[in-house]
Amino acid sequence: MELDDFLRGSFLENAPVIAVSAKTREGLAELRQALVQQAREVPGKDSLRDFRLPIDRAFAVKGFGSVVTGTLISGQVSPQDEVELFPSGAKLRVRGIQSGGKSVERADAGQRTAVNLAGIDHHSLHRGMTLATPSRFRATRRLDVKLRLLPGVRKLKNRAVVHFHTGSFETMAEVALFERTDLPAGEDCFAQFRLRQPVLVLPGDPFIIRQSSPLITIGGGIALDPLPRRPRAREASRREYLQAVERNNKPEILAQLTQRSLFGLPQSEIPARTGWTDPEIHETIRFIAGAKRVRLIAAEPPLLFATAAFEELLKKITDRVDRFHKENPLQPGAAREDLRVNLARRFRPEIFRAALEELTAQKKIELHGELVKRAGSQISLLPEEAKAKEQIEAAFASAGLAVPSAKEVLATVSVEARRSEKLLQLLLREKALYRVTPELIFHREALAGLRVKLAAYKKAKGERISVPAFKDLTGITRKYAIPLLEYLDRERVTRRQGDERVIL
Repeated sequence: MELDDFLRGSFLENAPVIAVSAKTREGLAELRQALVQQAREVPGKDSLRDFRLPIDRAFAVKGFGSVVTGTLISGQVSPQDEVELFPSGAKLRVRGIQSGGKSVERADAGQRTAVNLAGIDHHSLHRGMTLATPSRFRATRRLDVKLRLLPGVRKLKNRAVVHFHTGSFETMAEVALFERTDLPAGEDCFAQFRLRQPVLVLPGDPFIIRQSSPLITIGGGIALDPLPRRPRAREASRREYLQAVERNNKPEILAQLTQRSLFGLPQSEIPARTGWTDPEIHETIRFIAGAKRVRLIAAEPPLLFATAAFEELLKKITDRVDRFHKENPLQPGAAREDLRVNLARRFRPEIFRAALEELTAQKKIELHGELVKRAGSQISLLPEEAKAKEQIEAAFASAGLAVPSAKEVLATVSVEARRSEKLLQLLLREKALYRVTPELIFHREALAGLRVKLAAYKKAKGERISVPAFKDLTGITRKYAIPLLEYLDRERVTRRQGDERVIL
C-alpha cells in the first residue's frame, strides 16, 4: 500500500511489485523471471545501422593514450575503423576496443564499450560528444521535436529556456512552440529547440528537459528533424513533414524532404536528415521515383528533385525560348548559359541539364552547341531584310582582301542599325563572313582565294614568305597584311618564324 501510494501518478504506477528478501533470498527467482520477461519486451539495438557512441567519460591510459567510454546505441565498431567525432568533425582511428573489461575484435549495439583512439589528446574529448560513422551525419544547434510535458508540472511558455538532455549530452536550450503560446502539463505538441551547443541527434532519438529552478524533470519526447529550416509564418508543410516522421512513413518522409529541398536533394544528405541505412534509402528512392512523386535526376549518385518543381522548370524553359524567338527573330536560338542563369541559377547543374534533355526528348527544343532553339524553328527574313543581307555579303565579297569597316558597310543598307547588325551576325554564324579582328571582316571566298595563292607561292618560290612578299602577293597594305598573317597563323596555314612565315 505504501508503494502504491508513493508511485501513484508516475510511470511506475502500474508496474508489477515483487517482494524480495536479501537475507532469505525469498522472491529472487520471481524477480529474475520478471526481469527476463521485461528484457524480452524491450526492442534490441540494431547493429546493422550506422555506428554511434555517445561519450560519457574520457581519460588517458598510460601506454595506450586517449580512451572514451559509452553505451553503443547503434551499429558496431572494430579496431582500425575510422570514426568521426561530433561536434568537431575530426576523423580519428580506433586503436582498440574493450567491452566487459576485456579486449574484443568488435563491439555491437547495446554493449558498454571503451574505445582507444589514435590522433587526439584526451583533453579534447568530453562527455556529451559522440563518435559515429564518418561522413554520414551533421551536428546541429536547431532541432524539431515532439514534446510532452509531465502531469503536475507548471505549464511551459513559448521561448522558455530549459536544460536539454539526450544521450550523454546536456545544454541549455530555448523552446519555440509551434503555433501556441504555452504548453499545459500532460499535453504534447511540436516544438523547435535552439541549442546553445551543437550535438549529433537523429530522428527517433529520445530526450528529456528539466527546468532551471528548481532543477526537476518536466518533460521529454523524441527528435523528428535534426536539420530543420528556420520557422516561417506558414507551418502547415512543416507539420505534415513532422507527422510523417512521427509515423515513420519512409516514402512520405523522403517525398516531402525532396519537396522541401528547393535546389535538389543529393543522396549524401539523406542520412543526416533521416538516420536511414543505404539499403533503406535506395529502396525508398525506387519506390517514390516509380510512383513519380520525385524526379531521379542522376542515378549515380542519386539526386532527387520534386516532380512538380521539375515540370515547372520545363515550362519556364519552353516559355523563355518561345519569347526569345519572338523578340529576336534573326537569332537562331537562346544561349544555354543565359537560360541557366535566368531560370536555374540556384539549382544544381545536373537539374538544368536533365530539363534540357527531357525537352529535347519531347521534341520541344533543339540543342545546337551552346544554343537552345524551339524545335523546327527557322530564321524568317522579311523581304527588306533578305535584300539587306545580300547587300552586306556582296559588299564584303566585292572588296576582296581590302575590306571596308563593318560600320561603313552597314551604313549603306536600307534597314535600321539594330537589324543590320543582326544580319551581319547571321552571316558570321553562317560562315559566309569571318571576323579576323574586331574591326576586320572578310568574305569566305576571299580567304579561300588567299589560301590558293599561298599554295601556289609555296610551289613556285618555296615555303618561306616575308611580310613584304605577302603584301606583293595579295596587293594589300600592312593594315590588312599583318592581321591576315596572324589569322593564318591561328588557322595553322602558316607558322611565324622570326620576321617570316613558313607556309605549312
